[in-house]
Amino acid sequence: MLVVVIILIATAVSVPIFRGTFQSTQMTDAVRSTARMARFARSIAILKQVDCTLKFEDDKMVLTCADPNEPETSRRFPEDIQISRFETISETDDFSEGRVVRYYANGMNDGFELTLEDDKNRKKIIECHPITGKVTVEE
Repeated sequence: MLVVVIILIATAVSVPIFRGTFQSTQMTDAVRSTARMARFARSIAILKQVDCTLKFEDDKMVLTCADPNEPETSRRFPEDIQISRFETISETDDFSEGRVVRYYANGMNDGFELTLEDDKNRKKIIECHPITGKVTVEE
């Protein structure tokens, strides 16, 4: 009986610890997916010599290219992760499209700064440089 009680106590203590680890993993996954998608969009635009757009929706990212042979690519954010702020870095005239970043055949893009936030108010800021396409992540 004592062994069962000890196991129950150990389980009650360890479950919240693993839950926090899982949520941290979701944020890391969302940040890595965003960075990979930005790099992929730049690579496809250069390799195919076509303009591509990366659109950030509430629950996913969607990459579309002007090349009809290139299929649309999308990645979903984990359920607890949302975009709390989005801003393009370059000065564009058309703000009606929402959270859209254009990637050009010469390797440049509109550039963006994106803040991902989870339900525990943990934030990660992802920035993509408009000229080099380098993606950086800040806490």
